[in-house]
Amino acid sequence: MIPSGRLLTGRPRLLVIYATEWGSTAGVAEAVADELRNGGAEVDLRAIGVAPSPALYDGVVVGGPMILGWHKDAVRYVASHRADLAGRPVAYFLTALSLTDTGEDDLDGIPLFADARLAKAPRRAGRLGLAERYARPRRYLRRVLGKAPLVRPVSVAFLGGSLNLMRLNSFQKLFVLLVVRASPRDARNWEEIHRWARELLPLLARRNGSLEESSP
Repeated sequence: MIPSGRLLTGRPRLLVIYATEWGSTAGVAEAVADELRNGGAEVDLRAIGVAPSPALYDGVVVGGPMILGWHKDAVRYVASHRADLAGRPVAYFLTALSLTDTGEDDLDGIPLFADARLAKAPRRAGRLGLAERYARPRRYLRRVLGKAPLVRPVSVAFLGGSLNLMRLNSFQKLFVLLVVRASPRDARNWEEIHRWARELLPLLARRNGSLEESSP
């Protein structure tokens, strides 16, 4: 977290991009971008379909919802731009309604951040049910990390999302209800979203100089 009374030098230029189905993940991305701007960064916020090359930025945040895996557009962007992303600080956020607390603070050296209201301990220690196995951090991240193994995020956040069953097709409804076992609701936790973005800023800005005391 940025110490009180400090500002970033050099105003790092950051890109926050997001994939979304019905707009709720866009709201999360907007909150992340606002918090990064409040910390002194110059931030471009873009939908992933019109996102520019990461080569133009000092750091990049890629976000998307979990829909039968991380949103395909987010995975595609990371895979397509893996060479440029590997050369700068990158962070991912995943919005979901279910997350199994496995006690992991990192995944193969990649720091993890989990919304405290989202992560749930297993019902039976040492024996995960089907939904609990599916909702493990490692399971959620496996595909995207495998698509771009040279991209090592400085942080991956698991954040509460929003679910409206009326917007899902029949297969998605069955999957959500029977496999994930998530109930329809808006679980976005704005306090945790802003907290993650504050803690993220120094990591994304590290190519742009150090932090120094601001003038009174």
